[in-house]
Formats: sequence, structure tokens, C-alpha cells
Amino acid sequence: MLKPKHTPIIFALLMSGTMAGIVSAVVVIINTGLDAGTPQRWLSSYVIAWPVAFVSLYSLKDKVTKVAEKLTNPPG
Repeated sequence: MLKPKHTPIIFALLMSGTMAGIVSAVVVIINTGLDAGTPQRWLSSYVIAWPVAFVSLYSLKDKVTKVAEKLTNPPG
């Protein structure tokens, strides 16, 4: 079992993997259509998208959290 200190990394891996999968599938289908080659095209796109999404999510999480907090908390 992983330690609680690993939660941010695990969260970033799971969230980025999920989002990269969904977005890359949608973009591939919109751009090239849905046919027998779609899974291979999606996988090729996903292999590039996931690391980009992970690095982006992990490196920007603190800044995005601060912006979200400012948008949801009344000035104080």
C-alpha cells in the first residue's frame, strides 16, 4: 500500500490518465471518424497526451487550486 504522502502523485496520474483518454478519444473521432483504425489512432494520441496532461496537472495544481479558492471564497 502506498503512503498518504503519495496521494497528490496518484491523483495526478489517475486524473490525467482519465482526462487524456477521454479528450484524445473525442479529438481522434472528430478529426478522423469512427472506424476500425480508431483504437490504434486513439492509442497513438493517448501515449502522447497522458504525459503532457500529467506534467501539466501536477505542475499547475497549486496555482489552479488558489484561483479556484479565490473564485469560491468571499473576499475577506
